[in-house]
Amino acid sequence: MTTESSAPAGAPEVSTRPNRLSRWARLSRWPVVTLFFSAASVVQTWPLAKHMSDHLSVWWFFPYDAWAFLWNLWWVKYSLIDLQTNPFQTDYIFYPQGSHLYLHPLTFVNGLMSLPLQLITGDILLTYNVLLLVFLALAGIGGYALGHHVTRNHLAGLLAGYIFAFTPFIFMRMGGHINVFATWPIPFFVLFLVRLQESSRIRDAVGAAIFWAILTYNWLEFATDAGLVFGIFFLYWVVVYLRRRDREGLKRFLSRTAVLVGVWLVISAPVLLFTLRDLRSGDYYQPGGDESFSADLLTYFTPSPLWGPGDSPVPAGHNPLHQAHVGSIEGTEYLGGLPLLLGTVALFGLRRRLHRVLPWLIIFFFFAVMALGPHLWINDSTDFTVLGVSFSVPLPYQIFDKMPVIGGRRVPARMIVFGVMALSVLAAVGLDQIMSWLKRRLSVAALAVGVLALGLIGLEYWNPPVFLYEYTNSPGLEQIKNDSGDFTVLDAPLGRRTGWTFAGDATGAALVDYYQAFYQKPSFGGYLSRVKTEGFTWFQEQPGLHYLTCPSCPNPASPDDLDRTKVRDAFEKNRIKYVILHKLGPEKLGISYVGEREIQIMDQYLRNIVGFTPFYTDDNLTLYRQEAANAATAP
Repeated sequence: MTTESSAPAGAPEVSTRPNRLSRWARLSRWPVVTLFFSAASVVQTWPLAKHMSDHLSVWWFFPYDAWAFLWNLWWVKYSLIDLQTNPFQTDYIFYPQGSHLYLHPLTFVNGLMSLPLQLITGDILLTYNVLLLVFLALAGIGGYALGHHVTRNHLAGLLAGYIFAFTPFIFMRMGGHINVFATWPIPFFVLFLVRLQESSRIRDAVGAAIFWAILTYNWLEFATDAGLVFGIFFLYWVVVYLRRRDREGLKRFLSRTAVLVGVWLVISAPVLLFTLRDLRSGDYYQPGGDESFSADLLTYFTPSPLWGPGDSPVPAGHNPLHQAHVGSIEGTEYLGGLPLLLGTVALFGLRRRLHRVLPWLIIFFFFAVMALGPHLWINDSTDFTVLGVSFSVPLPYQIFDKMPVIGGRRVPARMIVFGVMALSVLAAVGLDQIMSWLKRRLSVAALAVGVLALGLIGLEYWNPPVFLYEYTNSPGLEQIKNDSGDFTVLDAPLGRRTGWTFAGDATGAALVDYYQAFYQKPSFGGYLSRVKTEGFTWFQEQPGLHYLTCPSCPNPASPDDLDRTKVRDAFEKNRIKYVILHKLGPEKLGISYVGEREIQIMDQYLRNIVGFTPFYTDDNLTLYRQEAANAATAP
């Protein structure tokens, strides 16, 4: 806020002071805003800051997504720096078939942002956790920039940034969905859109295009939603210009938005073209689920289960596999009482400042309705203790779902992120209106209301302490990493997974993603969001590999699995030099369907049939290698 002087304009001792204050305010604004949201990020994720190198905030019942996004960060760095190859193609997991990663949420920009930390520290857990804090802070800064630009009110801008960055839906993603958690480019993209309409400057068109491209490279669903925002914004202002009969203004607007789309297409083409190719091929698993992963209407008004204790993202009595239900992972879209109240206050300014309110209102309702999915559900429950209500009248998402390329998304509930962005701006406008009214009567009261609003939203969105699990690394993996030979690693129990579809052991599949970042060699299993159907079950036809997919299965081993010659030939053909027998997960939790009996069965099989010997063991895993390799390195 600037200070106005009532002294004569010619008095130098008075007129220079406001200029100095204004200059200081301009210079200090961004450092103060950055410090505010950095501190808020540490507080809201506490005690993560105390355990950056040895803990992760993951869902205890489904940690696989977090492991996959750890792998993403490592793979982007390893492919670009060590292998100098295309990061959107890998044969390091799902070996030897490999997979394209264009339909997998690789979050490529996240990986680029992680490069300095990975190269300096070599610590993937530290890198992952630092990025979480950076994403939150950047989302807050971007939300502030957008809110302040619309209202010219610093406190209203801080409120908008806080609502957008720390909305409960985002904190539910902290347990594993870092593609959804990294919302920070969204407010910057929208800010440049707004500035483009106001100024018609090409640099604002380029700025919007760059942030749209960042969203495209990071995650295609956010890029699609950004395109929907652009479409709403474009149509709104075309109508406005036509109603004003402002042909020159319309011409400038059309030319600048054409620049925006053109620059975005040029930057995004390398990933868009290959993504469209893989989409059209029909070769990739495309799991559905839009009915199961749509928002329940009550979730918009039901506080997050993470509020306060923050120790469990799934309320008692609910099956975590049905994620759309109120209070579950995909069912925590709580908008907040204060944002909704202030957004309602903003509506009173519709007649006086129509274009400061109406576009955001349209965007908010559009995405809030779309997040509800194909049908409207109210108070649905998996345990049937509460009667769920469904309305047969189709919602607009059904039209969207049938659209080529952009339709068919699995989780409509995630569209609420852009709705929260619009709501944050509406709340900022509402707060600014209240403060402006009070300022005409008592400026101190206006300031107090702004500070109080920040405090109340901090309380309403209060998240700490976050749920954390200690993660340990096995020093024996360093030997595999430092072995310069050309070979592969087999993780047992062996499996491959994509979404809810898997072959072999589902947990063993995901363990590859976590541990490969440490041993850094090709492996047969893995977990990716979208993979080719062809060759997905190849490993189940290989002697020995087939047996290690399911040691607890009741069916007896096949003759090929017990034929030492065939098994050892298969291991030699696939260049398997090391086997990792997983006994517990990296957080020391059990592996589904793997107990002491299964561990003993696999241990004896590796020793007696495969001919490998153990050389390292700890609570989590045992490492085996070929006897010949062992003898060659013996003193």
